[in-house]
Amino acid sequence: MAGVSINPLAREPITQPLDVGVRAINALLPIGRGQRVGLFAGSGVGKSTLLGMMTRYTDADVIVVGLIGERGREVRDFVETTLGEEGLRRAVVVASPSDRPPLARLHGAYRATAIAEWFRDQGLNVLLLMDSLTRLRPGAARDRLVGR
Repeated sequence: MAGVSINPLAREPITQPLDVGVRAINALLPIGRGQRVGLFAGSGVGKSTLLGMMTRYTDADVIVVGLIGERGREVRDFVETTLGEEGLRRAVVVASPSDRPPLARLHGAYRATAIAEWFRDQGLNVLLLMDSLTRLRPGAARDRLVGR
């Protein structure tokens, strides 16, 4: 489930752009196929909305969405409203909501990554999105409460 590490010298160079379906990102901050990108911002600024737009409008063959530590109603809203029937046709959603133990959320993130790697190994262009990595790390909520 942890995957096999690829030798950095054997990696293909990133030469093709990935159309994420958001014109502002495509124009100002282009993302290449095979590139890793992190989106970090405070709460309530639209990260989930942006991920939803990328899920609906990207030209990737398959989208794997890891909803890690989200509330159950947020998972349902993302699947029903943000993705909808059209988005679900080419998306795989791995949900490990906030009521699950930290280790289960960690496994959810690994599972989403393993699924994305499997599709990649089949020769498909895959977009892996995870919301939210800040809720992934065990003890993160406690650290926020005590000011760490």
